[in-house]
Amino acid sequence: MNQPNAALIQALKQALDHDRKNGPLWLHYAELLAQAGRTPDAISALRTAAELVDDKRSAIKSLIPLLRQTDQLSEALIRAEMLLELRDEPDLRVEYARTLRANGEHDAALRQYAQAVQADPSVADREFEEQGKRSGRAAASGDAPLGLGDWDPGADTVDETATDHKAAMAEVTPERLNAEEAAAALDWGDLYVTFKDVAGLKEVKNQINLRIIAPFKNPEIYRAFRRTGGGGILLYGPPGCGKTYIARATAGECGARFMAVGIHEIVDKYWGESEKLMHALFEEARRRAPTVLFFDEFDALGSTRGRTESHFWKTLVDQLLQEMDGMAGRNDDVLIFAATNVPWNVDSAFRRPGRFDRILFVPPPDEPARAQILRTHSEKLPGGEHIHAERIAKQTELFTGADLKALCERAAERALSRSLESGKIDSVTLDDFERELKLMQSSAQEWLATARNYARYSNEGGQYDDLTQFLKRVKRW
Repeated sequence: MNQPNAALIQALKQALDHDRKNGPLWLHYAELLAQAGRTPDAISALRTAAELVDDKRSAIKSLIPLLRQTDQLSEALIRAEMLLELRDEPDLRVEYARTLRANGEHDAALRQYAQAVQADPSVADREFEEQGKRSGRAAASGDAPLGLGDWDPGADTVDETATDHKAAMAEVTPERLNAEEAAAALDWGDLYVTFKDVAGLKEVKNQINLRIIAPFKNPEIYRAFRRTGGGGILLYGPPGCGKTYIARATAGECGARFMAVGIHEIVDKYWGESEKLMHALFEEARRRAPTVLFFDEFDALGSTRGRTESHFWKTLVDQLLQEMDGMAGRNDDVLIFAATNVPWNVDSAFRRPGRFDRILFVPPPDEPARAQILRTHSEKLPGGEHIHAERIAKQTELFTGADLKALCERAAERALSRSLESGKIDSVTLDDFERELKLMQSSAQEWLATARNYARYSNEGGQYDDLTQFLKRVKRW
């Protein structure tokens, strides 16, 4: 395969600087980076693409083998398990098996591979099978592809590969940054965003104020009722509705430090290191209190523990549960926020009192909030101060904040195109918005259709009551 032209890569980078939400372009950019041997840059690009819901699955499927090649095995395992939970695909299960093998989990790798081949013989991987034979784990002989009946995971053999791998890790681990230093090195910067910067979400703000902010501002009153600052809130809802932003604004209201934690910042390619880093992260948060710890895509870490065979995943989740329990109340003034698009995949162990005490639905913005968001983005454009935001807001029911931002960007592109043709700055118009609006629809509609089924049939304890009320209000029930 020919190496991609550096000029083409640079051109794509410039295009992405102007259109950060273009998922297919991010995927193409990552593919060219990988072909050029720029694997770390490709991984970074795919992580960005994975945040764009339309391309999330394809981005993560491309990301997993690159993570495996760079020995970022824990993140690769978590992401593979998350995708398999959502939809089982034989080719993905083979990739999962390869990652398990690289992590030294040979028996589990063989079982996963056999399951994939049984479902679809076309995914058989000769190289994988040959490696299994050499490691002494495959009982089949000859050149025929191996099936479920050919494997003998319980064979009494010595796993020399795993032994050598552990020895290699023992040699390199002392040279690595220890967990405490790694946690301290993360960005713990103060934030200056408050609820005034968040459009709409009145009920969400009220709940957060009662459970999180008020104890910080009135500690003596809450102590009289045997209550302290701290605790956890799980935010759920369609992508692009401001879950991260509301968590940041909470930190600003409390005068607390804010730390957004991504999967790739927690998982580590060395066995046992992720648990140490998780502990160090909470210890650093306690030392710097008041602190807001925010876990995005929480379902990747906090999903049902019994769904996979990954020993790594189970021990990391157990460590997270222990840290959330706070070891005898040591989490005072440490606020734990998490966001997920699929709350029904989050382990019930996280929803017990003392962990995520409250689960809040973050809906798409209502009409006044949509108008405010549109004004915020359009007023930055030439002529944008004359746009009738209220008129557009009436036509954008169920549009998320991200949708509205994209609408403003697309309308601006029309004005930009005219400006380039004429050689002078041309103002954006209401017509630009309405033309683009005809080409768009709410990105939340698919999510709401799925969520409605859970609200109807899996609403034990009333945890989706606020979602049900919203669906009835917008006539989607």
